[in-house]
Amino acid sequence: MVLREYLKSLKLGATEILTASPSQPTLLQSPVAPRARFLEVKSRVIRQFVFATVLLLSALYAAKGLKRGWFPWDEGILAQSAEAVLHGELPHRDYLEIYTGGLSYLNAAAFRLFGTNLASMRYMLFLFFLLWVPAFYYAALRFVSMPVAGAVTLLAVAWSIPNYSAAMPSWYNLFFATFGLAALLRYIETQKRRWLLAAGLCGGISCLFKISGLYFVAGALLFLLFREAVVPKTEVERRREVALFRIFLTATVFLYEALVFLVLRKVANPATYLYFWVPNLAVAAAILWIEFHRAKDRGQRFVSLFRELTPFSVGVVLPIAIFLTRYVLAGNFLQLFRGVSGSVEEHLQYVNSAPSVMNLFRGIPINLLLGFVVFMTGTRIAKAVGVLFFAGIPVVLFLARAHTYVDSVVWGTVWSFLPLVVVVGVVLLAYWSLRGCIDVVEQQQLYLVLSVCATTNLIQFPYTTNSYYCYVVPFAFLSAAAVFSHLQAPRKLALAGALCFCILYIALIVTPGFVENMGREYRPDQQSARLELPRAGGLRVYPRYARTYDDLSAIIKEHAHGKYIYATPNCPEVYFLNGFRDATATLFRTTYDPSEVTQVVMGALREHDVNLVVLNGNPWYSGPISLELRAALEREFPNRATAGPFEVRWKP
Repeated sequence: MVLREYLKSLKLGATEILTASPSQPTLLQSPVAPRARFLEVKSRVIRQFVFATVLLLSALYAAKGLKRGWFPWDEGILAQSAEAVLHGELPHRDYLEIYTGGLSYLNAAAFRLFGTNLASMRYMLFLFFLLWVPAFYYAALRFVSMPVAGAVTLLAVAWSIPNYSAAMPSWYNLFFATFGLAALLRYIETQKRRWLLAAGLCGGISCLFKISGLYFVAGALLFLLFREAVVPKTEVERRREVALFRIFLTATVFLYEALVFLVLRKVANPATYLYFWVPNLAVAAAILWIEFHRAKDRGQRFVSLFRELTPFSVGVVLPIAIFLTRYVLAGNFLQLFRGVSGSVEEHLQYVNSAPSVMNLFRGIPINLLLGFVVFMTGTRIAKAVGVLFFAGIPVVLFLARAHTYVDSVVWGTVWSFLPLVVVVGVVLLAYWSLRGCIDVVEQQQLYLVLSVCATTNLIQFPYTTNSYYCYVVPFAFLSAAAVFSHLQAPRKLALAGALCFCILYIALIVTPGFVENMGREYRPDQQSARLELPRAGGLRVYPRYARTYDDLSAIIKEHAHGKYIYATPNCPEVYFLNGFRDATATLFRTTYDPSEVTQVVMGALREHDVNLVVLNGNPWYSGPISLELRAALEREFPNRATAGPFEVRWKP
């Protein structure tokens, strides 16, 4: 479509320039602003060409690695949940759903469209990715020129799904947060409330994929509070109304900060508060700073705020309400609530990893030093630094490939850039607002991007591993572009060098080694074996995985019968790849006493006439099963075979 419009524009421009007509002269003959018309057509063609190039390069780069690599547990739980939905089961009621449930319906639709295999979920992810690229590019265009916006978009693409193409819900959180951000940027320009509704819909749908979609909603709400304080109005203010509104505003901001702080306490070290809480503290403090430093020239504060909150809130609530309807009508709302809240508690308790103190305290000084040298020195020094940036790119990349310490330092520098750009951006926003350097629209645009960056950064919590940075780093790049676009002397050479380095570092050092080596060491791509199982979708994995699951499938196919088997712990891919269902799918929505687990499991296996079990000797997120349960399974299923870390047992 984009290419067709591009070719159409070329044809239109050529026709207008070259075709002569007595009644309608060409651009070269027209006495009415011929150069202006020519420049308009030229600008349109260039704009569409840049966009088409960015979209094409993004699609090709992402498609190249779409089937590369997997974490068996991730793929397995997503596919198993989607297949349960295909069977008519309801998330959280009929099977153990670890997310909100909306993603399972989307993946079930992918199975219907593309076939029941692991690759289908990635195809659906790729379609949403193709929608995300234009939205991100649109947001970047609000701050920088077309070529720069294209470069920033390609940078964001390089740090996104090419590094891990599994259809994880956090990718959809990123996509819908970007859609919502673009809608709010459009609202700033047009003042049409349908864009608030659209942004709210994006937030609500994101929550249905994973509850962390609330982070974008929080960022948007902070933006609406900020907007109410900066947009000039004509109503006469009243002292009582101003006092009440300021009490409300202060209480709201402090409540938000308290909630963030209480959540962060669950998995806390010094880096937790500095990396997550301080940026959120900065964007919230900016609201109060603007409120108490603005001119007192407006009234009807509550009316103005709730006039904008209403369409946004309706947008958030609408998809959630539609999703809840089936649960309410079936009387299963409490099961949904317990399932979602239980999943959150489980992540906080078991699936967690605090941020690296070393990376933060090593990366922040490096970023500050580079920023000082580039922006706080003279023009000549800045140009010299820019030249050194470009000259040093191959040197640093070589050292990062050769030495793990250099790689970890580079990664820590890029990783710690996100909270720093938010805090510095907020400080500069306050300074520019006080000095009148940027207008009201620019203040809103800049604050919106910083706010969304700060709040969605919480997606990395509580599992702050290097791979999770890919879910939020595009907003860090967008925030940097927004901040740098307002600098009077942006030091273009140095910034171009930094942008090139970040693209080359991720493409040449990080992406080839897959996410398990991300930010630790360079490794060439070793995922050369194809999973040949019919339901694997042709994913390309490590040879050891291909051998293991081929052998495991052969054993299961030979000895299992019926619809059910039992695979434990944490190996849902075994069910999906072999076409069996879990005999214990609904057992653990509630907590059992450890002494009861063995009895409950064995009862379920007998009820479903299970004749084969698979024991995973190397689970991802839990320890081995209890000795009591293992002993019971060994008695019930005496025959034994192994495939990699899996032990298969079956009845005679």
